[in-house]
Formats: sequence, C-alpha cells, structure tokens
Amino acid sequence: MFERFTKRARTAVKAAQRLAVEADAETVRPEHLLLALLEDDDCLAVRVMRDLGAPSDALRDRLATVAGPTDRLDEDDAEALEAIGIDLAEVIRRVEDNLGSALGAGSPRRRSPRFSKPTRKVLELSLREALALKHNYIGTEHILLGLARAGDPVVESAFAGLGLSHRDLRRTVVEALRRAG
Repeated sequence: MFERFTKRARTAVKAAQRLAVEADAETVRPEHLLLALLEDDDCLAVRVMRDLGAPSDALRDRLATVAGPTDRLDEDDAEALEAIGIDLAEVIRRVEDNLGSALGAGSPRRRSPRFSKPTRKVLELSLREALALKHNYIGTEHILLGLARAGDPVVESAFAGLGLSHRDLRRTVVEALRRAG
C-alpha cells in the first residue's frame, strides 16, 4: 500500500514513527500521524486546515491538551502500586538490569514502534478516501480525511475544539484539488 503514498505522505508516516519514538510510545497512534502532518506547512492537509481556521500551532496546542498519557506508567500509577507494596522504580530497575545482562553490554536497541490498530484504520481510510476521490495515489490530504473519519477520540477532540469536521475538511480538500488542477 505504501507504494501509492506520495513523497510527502510517506515522509509524514515516517515522521509519525519518529514522533512516537520521541514520545517513548509503544505504538504509533493517530495523534502522532496528525502531528507529523503538521510538520510540513506546505502540504495540502495543513493548508486545508489553515483555510478552515485551524493553523498548525493551534492544532499542536489542542493536541497537547487532549492527548492522554503515553503507554508508560506515570507518577499516579507509581503511587497506586506503592499503596499495595510495589516499588515501581525498583521493578523498572530490575527489568532493565535483567534485559541488559540478557542482551549484553549497553542498553537494548529499541525497534521502531508498530502502528496501533487505530492508526492502521486511519491509513486504510486514507486509501478509501483516495479511491472515493478517484485518485491513484494517497497524499497528505487523504491521510487528513482518514484521520477525520477514523473516530480516534484524541484527534476528534482536537478537531472539534477547532471546529473541524470531516464534511468541511472533505469539501475544502475537493475545492483545493479543483483549484490546483
């Protein structure tokens, strides 16, 4: 399927993987994909959102407020575990020690995070959006439409907070494509 992706769309998917690694997430989630799109101010997806009154900075800010914790345990989890007699820091230290000795010297090399089921759904819907528009490629605009259609709660909340709907995004994408060519 990735052979149908434009260079910009492939770059966005790779950037989503990088963002997931930077966030220390176990999987690439839809919000990573949206953040990756926002890195390219000149892509059609970002221009469409900007035309609808949702600039990249506002979307990033909105995502930061609605995105939940990463896949890792946080301080509240540590406190809850401590209440039942489990020292989370000690458990993590022992796991890391055991992994280090099992894998040899140095820290284990982290593999690229896999795509979460919701992210795979976004990518599938991107293909469906491209086919519905009779396109033989998948561009950033199709990824945007897939994100808007997938129903991911974090992305939905970010879009809703800035007044973006699938219907408006699709209409604006179609208009932008018509003007371009």
